[in-house]
Amino acid sequence: MLKKLTVKGFKSLADLSIDFPRFAVLFGPNAAGKSNLLDAILALSRLGTERTLADALSDPIRGRQIEAFSFPPEGLAALLASSQARLELSADLGVGKDSYRYRVAVRIEPASGKLTVADEYLAQLGGTGEPKGRPQIETVGKELRIRRKSKPAHPRTEPLGLNHTVLSDNRFGGVEYRSLERVRQELTAWRIYYLDPRVAMRAERSPSEVRDIGVLGENIAPFLYQLRAEEPKHFDAVLRTLRAIVPSVEALTVDLDRRRGTLDILIRQAGVDYSSRIVSEGTLRVLALCAIAVNPWGGSLVGFEEPENGVHPRRLELIAQLLLSLALEQNRQVIVTTHSPLFCDMVLKRARSKPADIGLFNVHRAGAQTVIKPFDVSGPLFKDEEIAAALTAGTEDGLFESMLMRGLLDE
Repeated sequence: MLKKLTVKGFKSLADLSIDFPRFAVLFGPNAAGKSNLLDAILALSRLGTERTLADALSDPIRGRQIEAFSFPPEGLAALLASSQARLELSADLGVGKDSYRYRVAVRIEPASGKLTVADEYLAQLGGTGEPKGRPQIETVGKELRIRRKSKPAHPRTEPLGLNHTVLSDNRFGGVEYRSLERVRQELTAWRIYYLDPRVAMRAERSPSEVRDIGVLGENIAPFLYQLRAEEPKHFDAVLRTLRAIVPSVEALTVDLDRRRGTLDILIRQAGVDYSSRIVSEGTLRVLALCAIAVNPWGGSLVGFEEPENGVHPRRLELIAQLLLSLALEQNRQVIVTTHSPLFCDMVLKRARSKPADIGLFNVHRAGAQTVIKPFDVSGPLFKDEEIAAALTAGTEDGLFESMLMRGLLDE
């Protein structure tokens, strides 16, 4: 579980810190920086698990690698002209009954695009939330020290300036490096979704061994095919959940074209089977959310970008209930960005009864920087005009016009 995240120098997140509950909703207008926070969480996960820094900061993190670093006031040209830039991500993590603090700083040389580790730190936290004992990873001078269980006074060393993090190096695992392995496994289990029902979820796929629908939902067909074969009760649960949200759905199958070797998702409505190539984007998006919620191999943290997109407002409450159930009943952490006042209001009603587990956060811009502030869940969402205004940008006509524009599909 991600308990706290501190970000410095990442995109529009110049310097901020946020404490996360089990279910977090980030609301605000377009271009406020909500997606950048999801990217920061994904970047932290990938920096701790991917083979190189370049791999970690590549797709699905949006933009070029240089654009992951905060721009100076003069913009990208000034960043490219600088000798170096730096970003830093630090997180307090809950792993089972233990807590850890992991920090990594990455430096880029814009002239060459070279990425290096500028700092790395890992320590177990005590009951007060402060590090206890010696760090498992720390920077000392120009080297990184990695402590093992049997010989903590004689750490292994690696040079500072590697093109990958120590945490991502699978050589450091097992009993000797138990903390590194546990934190690495936690970060590996995080999933951030930028669902693409327009293209990625409609593309042809062959059967393959997958444990997730993919960042864009691109693997939803092989995932459902495998789920039906290995966990039929979970596959049936996907259909039940889908029908609860979209009552017109009668059946769900995954058909294998044995001549071409490709899979096709078929959704039956009014007695007719419709291929995933032609069903509505809203239905595909809801199907993806159902698959994620029922996934028996799912991650410990899941993040969604604007789950209300393409979903009719009347069904939005069911989507909110599904995501809340994922967090509060399945003991997984859910972080959602939204532009919908309806979605915020629905979550707010539950937040009042569980303020320790559910939080809403106002995301807005102060100049070029993103600012994130916790929203007081004790009062009505729309009583404060400033909060209402925070859900729209200056160019939008109003809350309800914005809501309708983002809930176009599926009567």
